[in-house]
Amino acid sequence: MNLSPSKKISITEYIRKMATTYHPYKIALTDSQKKKLQKAYVSKTAVALRVKPEQIGRGDELLLTATQTSRVKKTAAAGKGLELKLSQTQIQNTAQRGGNLFSAVLGLA
Repeated sequence: MNLSPSKKISITEYIRKMATTYHPYKIALTDSQKKKLQKAYVSKTAVALRVKPEQIGRGDELLLTATQTSRVKKTAAAGKGLELKLSQTQIQNTAQRGGNLFSAVLGLA
């Protein structure tokens, strides 16, 4: 049996590998949810949004993690809503990606 020593990687490479991958997912946000998202974007904080089942799968595109996407699909299939927590990084990435959502959100200020 050939046992090789464990491969060492740099901290930068580790962080890059551990970086979260986001996937676009459509959720029709209400005006108050957009305002809440805008406040979080400006203050660089996380935000929690209550999402009803009829909002899921249409409207504005948010960047969600694979786990969040799975959870959203599961609750929508059950006809239930959920509380969706978006991190500061998710909000910043969604804004950098652009699109109609953040044009509208930044216009609400």
